Amino acid sequence: MAGYLPFDEPSLIGLYKKIWEAFFSCPSWFSSGARNFIKRILDPNPLTRITIPEILQDEWFKKGYKPPKFEQDEDVNLDDNILYFTWL
Repeated sequence: MAGYLPFDEPSLIGLYKKIWEAFFSCPSWFSSGARNFIKRILDPNPLTRITIPEILQDEWFKKGYKPPKFEQDEDVNLDDNILYFTWL
């Protein structure tokens, strides 16, 4: 979205520190919804970080989102696949 990475640091240790502390900035043209969404994705605390179901329900994420359509799987005989892979 921005055209550059959220964490920019020439030193590897400094880069890890910025990632650990979630120290980043968003460009001024990002909407508040986009900023909040990115902040929740980059949250270093796994207990408060946004989950996949929450991402799918986020208002900013849902704008223009079209869920993928999967084709019905054909009936596949798994025994044939198991025999093939055990033969290799």
